[in-house]
Amino acid sequence: MNLSLISKNLRKYPVLVASGVVIPVSLVLLMMRGPKIDEYQGQLQELEKEWGDIQLNLERSNGLNANLESLRSGQAAIESRLLKVEEVASNYEFFYGLERESGVTVERFSIGLPSDGSKLYLGKDKFRHFSVVPCDVVMNGSIQEVLTFMDLLDRQEFIVRMDVLDTFHDQETASAEVIKARLRCHVLAAKDD
Repeated sequence: MNLSLISKNLRKYPVLVASGVVIPVSLVLLMMRGPKIDEYQGQLQELEKEWGDIQLNLERSNGLNANLESLRSGQAAIESRLLKVEEVASNYEFFYGLERESGVTVERFSIGLPSDGSKLYLGKDKFRHFSVVPCDVVMNGSIQEVLTFMDLLDRQEFIVRMDVLDTFHDQETASAEVIKARLRCHVLAAKDD
């Protein structure tokens, strides 16, 4: 067979010749890349899942800046309502101001040390960002004055949890209308590091 005959057959059957070249080359490449196909399929599935997660995150992030601003304003509102432990005089003045408004007579008042709130029934986890300051107030007055004191304490700016109210008649007082009350409450304060 000479070269001109081969050239003539190549021109006569170009599809057959191209197939004869492409098929063996494809088989060689398939045999070389065959073991990696499974690995690439696994990577493709992981990438498709990651892309789906990215798309979902993009959908959910609409309005994220507005939500962050809302959270920051809420945090500022809560922080403005926290008791400032270091301002002892203003804390005492606050409770004695309630005394003047309600008409009770505060016999004894004390503010305890800030704690993590673990002894409260709500559990320590609820207070992980705050401290809790216990307050103890012993007062004299009519039942209406004591209830007014508690109402004023409930409606003021600080976040207060009233814990125990003990009421009893004082033996020293002749009036049946005057009662003695002991109120134990907890005021939310900034985290004590």
